[in-house]
Amino acid sequence: MRHSIEMEKLTLGVCYYPEHWDRALWKDDLQRMKQYGIEVIRLAEFSWALMEPEEGKYDFSFWDEFLALTAEENMKVVFCTPTATPPAWLSEKYPETLNADGDGNLMYHGMRCQHNLTSPKYLEFCEKITRRMAEHFNKYDCIIGWQLDNEVNCETNEYYSESDHEAFRAFLKERFGTLDNLNEKMGTIFWSQTYTDWDQIHLARRSTVGTGIANPHMQLEQVRFISHSAVHYLALQASIVRETAGDRFITTNGIFGNLDYQKLMESGVDFIMYDSYPNFAYAMDRPDGGEGDLKDRNSSFNLARTRAISPLFGIMEQQAGPGGWNFRIHQASPKPGQLRLWTMQSVAHGADFVSFFRWRTCSFGTEIYWHGLNDYSNRPNRRLEELSLVKADFEAIKDIAGHPYEAAVGILCDYDNEWDGQKDVWHGPLRNFSTDGWFRSLQKKHIPFDFVDFREETNLKDLEKYELLVYPHAAILTKERAEILTQYVANGGKLVMGCRTGYKDIYGRCPMQPMPGEAAELCGVTVEDFTFLAPGEPMEYVNWNKKRIPAPVFNDVLEPAFGGKAEGFFEGNYYDGKPALVTKNTGKGLAIYFGGCFAEETADAFLEALSIQTPAPWLVLPEGCELAKRGDQYFVLNYKAQSCEITLKKKVTDRLTGNEIEGTYEVAPYGVLVLL
Repeated sequence: MRHSIEMEKLTLGVCYYPEHWDRALWKDDLQRMKQYGIEVIRLAEFSWALMEPEEGKYDFSFWDEFLALTAEENMKVVFCTPTATPPAWLSEKYPETLNADGDGNLMYHGMRCQHNLTSPKYLEFCEKITRRMAEHFNKYDCIIGWQLDNEVNCETNEYYSESDHEAFRAFLKERFGTLDNLNEKMGTIFWSQTYTDWDQIHLARRSTVGTGIANPHMQLEQVRFISHSAVHYLALQASIVRETAGDRFITTNGIFGNLDYQKLMESGVDFIMYDSYPNFAYAMDRPDGGEGDLKDRNSSFNLARTRAISPLFGIMEQQAGPGGWNFRIHQASPKPGQLRLWTMQSVAHGADFVSFFRWRTCSFGTEIYWHGLNDYSNRPNRRLEELSLVKADFEAIKDIAGHPYEAAVGILCDYDNEWDGQKDVWHGPLRNFSTDGWFRSLQKKHIPFDFVDFREETNLKDLEKYELLVYPHAAILTKERAEILTQYVANGGKLVMGCRTGYKDIYGRCPMQPMPGEAAELCGVTVEDFTFLAPGEPMEYVNWNKKRIPAPVFNDVLEPAFGGKAEGFFEGNYYDGKPALVTKNTGKGLAIYFGGCFAEETADAFLEALSIQTPAPWLVLPEGCELAKRGDQYFVLNYKAQSCEITLKKKVTDRLTGNEIEGTYEVAPYGVLVLL
């Protein structure tokens, strides 16, 4: 499956909570939604207590009443399983369903997501409510799809209940078979950690250096276990819904840590819905935006990550107003134009469905400051005025639905390295630094890119559409993945790899072999020496192509091998003059090993040297604009509060206005163009 949403046209939706409002408001709300172009509403993700007020006593009458009205008003529905918020009676009567922290302290009822994912009792209750709901509500034609749970692994992505410890042992038994095999793979001979009984095994607990720190190889298996548990948790619900759902889609929302979304897609979920909140960049607890000068533009990074899971996707929660709980995440209001800009940012990156959070700001509860399209007063406001513009935009380019985002550059990523790097300070921070450097460079040079999930199942066809692949710091690099990369290069691809590549195996161990392991022959290189750049040391540079480019954070001192050629050399440390950049031609293509991390300026130099250019050379844009391409149409997004000047070297049509434009053109503050 392509794991893509299938919409006939661009479609607007909104998250609605009829349980929060007097029935007298319902009809007017639905009718006003339609006036603003909203065709789909999301319902019920937090309403378990309403549907099962007492154990085993189900009452769906509230939702029957409301769904009858939605059918009458011809409003479509995404209905949700409510398992993110178990009712109080369940939490109190069955404390084994509660999550715990690393010291075993239970997470009690009172917020949301206080449950664990492995409790047999909790899974039993999830199975019951999901089955009852699926059997009851799938009779409603207005329901076009189901959302499973809500933002799994959002409030926490670590679990330490008793059932989690037990499930972890079962997971390891299934994975390793015997204790001897587990001890060997986990290197437990170190520090006398050898296990002689399965019951001796626990998730990471408090140790001499704090809570949650353990054998690094067991720690990696722990994250794999958490992902396995989350996938199983959602797959259970998906299988139940699927029995009666017919051709309705099944999805879930958000992208959070410790969850392999590719495996989730294989478990019965059709595609992913992302929750896009660019205004986090303007939160009051992040005085610098927490995002550098790109701020809300950094949401494009997350949207690209979403696209790696589902090439065409939906937005289940699109920022509609200032966000915040009563005790955190307080934000400035979106400026006039930003609601429209952020919506079109999502569309530019592959969203065919955009649902705003929420229709009306809730007047009670923790999210009283998470503002929706309507204020408490329910009176017209500028956000609703802006929604009218979005409605017109969607109508103008509605036929772009189904057209994928197009990119010639791919940044490879994989869960093995991401998860291992969460605790490993020798490569995790490097990956984050370099991915940001490449993102910033590609954004400012107006070169669209994809994130590409690199898995054992990845084949040459998945990679060959990219002119350039960047794999910044693949500490874990298997033989199978190296072979696919070799095929990619031989067929004409360009591959760039950075320091700390290939020195670990799939368990996070460091085998007795020269670095960079499986990348050595592919890149024609051996690592002779390596070092972090200590605080206070001068910046390290590499002389390459008559340029001096940064080589920050960590350096691999290189030696050409297997036909590699040294082309760049260090400048500024005890290894001054040693090889820092080695190239190797294989077949029609080129592999490059760079012995450093990738700052933005470093990535700039690689793009120039490899002749990677914008797909719209006829369009001159300032750095403050983003360029995205879907099919044959080009999105121009201005993230600045000031108007900007662009230059078009040929006549094109702005589909949002129907106007033909050429030459010098002024884009409004937070303005959007769709050019054809």
